[in-house]
Amino acid sequence: MTYSVLILAGNRGPACSVAALDGVSHKALLSINGVTMIERVISALREVTIIEKVTIAIETPEVLKSIPNLKPLFTNGYLETITAMPTPAQSVLNGFEALSAGQNGPILMTTADNCLLTSEIVQHFINSLNQDTDVTAAVAKTDLVLEAYPQARRTRMSFSDGSQGGCNLFAFQTGKARNIINFWRLIEQNRKSPLTMLRQLGFWVVLRYLSNSLSIAQALNKLGQRTGTKLAITQMPFPEAAIDVDTIDDYKLVESILSKRENK
Repeated sequence: MTYSVLILAGNRGPACSVAALDGVSHKALLSINGVTMIERVISALREVTIIEKVTIAIETPEVLKSIPNLKPLFTNGYLETITAMPTPAQSVLNGFEALSAGQNGPILMTTADNCLLTSEIVQHFINSLNQDTDVTAAVAKTDLVLEAYPQARRTRMSFSDGSQGGCNLFAFQTGKARNIINFWRLIEQNRKSPLTMLRQLGFWVVLRYLSNSLSIAQALNKLGQRTGTKLAITQMPFPEAAIDVDTIDDYKLVESILSKRENK
């Protein structure tokens, strides 16, 4: 079985403080220790031999094709681009439809700022996938991340059985993954209407989450029932898997981690 990968690398707009550090048009083009974030992600993916193609969602493909190390990968077909849409969920749906048309195996999805990604992280995630699941998400326990990096400030989800952080790494394993992507789009569209969002998520589920009485298994089950999908998570043993570059503080932390990793 082979895999395709979708990388979200769309423009975050002129207000993106991270891109402004380097004066670049896209956060994906920001260099950390001399290597752009998008190159770091692609380098990790290339070491996983069962990944045969990587598609990057971006508005201006030229900015990627001008990177010397990436030019041959576009030429040989390993890399291709697709137009980034106005929102992440729309970009994911657009990429999913394009990749599903010519790909029989699962589709992995990650982001260009997930630049601590390694082949070990990706392979561990792939090895964890169950064939009877429609969508799998990689997560890491908040305690694991903070124990290794106390300064990390990550968005966390608090469940009755522990706090979790997302890893920006997903597997769309069947065509039913489209259901969960469309649900995500619906939540995006109604983000300014809390009442509508509550209806979509379910009042009882939201109340249980807010009262810290909802386990992660219960949350997956409820969301799966609502979308007609079988959902799963993979607990990642790598704290770095949950750290990406959303802020300048994130950039400083990632720069420090990479400096130590690369100077060993």
